[in-house]
Amino acid sequence: MTVDRTNRSAGSQMTDGRIKADRETILSAQDGNKDAYGELVLKYQKRLFRFIFMMLGSKDATEDIVQEAFVSGYLALNSFDVEKPFYPWLATIARNLALNKIKKTDKEKPASEYDDLIDAVPDKTANPLERIINRENERRLALAVAALPEQYRMVFVLRTFEKLSYEEIAKQLNIAAGTVDSRLYRAREKLVQMLKDLL
Repeated sequence: MTVDRTNRSAGSQMTDGRIKADRETILSAQDGNKDAYGELVLKYQKRLFRFIFMMLGSKDATEDIVQEAFVSGYLALNSFDVEKPFYPWLATIARNLALNKIKKTDKEKPASEYDDLIDAVPDKTANPLERIINRENERRLALAVAALPEQYRMVFVLRTFEKLSYEEIAKQLNIAAGTVDSRLYRAREKLVQMLKDLL
């Protein structure tokens, strides 16, 4: 297993660009401009919804968590460092809220909820899992992802759908980059087994 370290400079430039694009909006929101914060909500709500939905598998629960995350983000906005990217900070708030919910209620997700999974999947096929995604089996994938142990599910979602680097995932989950690599490998291995009829 090897850690993917390609295109780091390009990724860094993209991050810098996002920081600059959001800086003025965030500063305005920190000054009390609710419309400015509304712009951030509109910009990131779909991406955040996708992320949390892949964790929880329930549309209603996801909507609650996303709304709570944006409210919590607004209340804590003055503590946010505008020199850092906004979305990872917001996603961390949402992820923690989702994890708390998972710990409180460990109920089986209704399959019908997965029909509402929004599309934001890779276009290129580099491995069997991506072929599954691109053959429009998002519902089956979402069910399988939800069945993964939490430690594997979090790494898989952050890498596959959030496109975070190994280092970024390690920082968010407070684990080593090597652990990210091994957990991602195990997650993919388990998913291939669960979805082998689609390969």
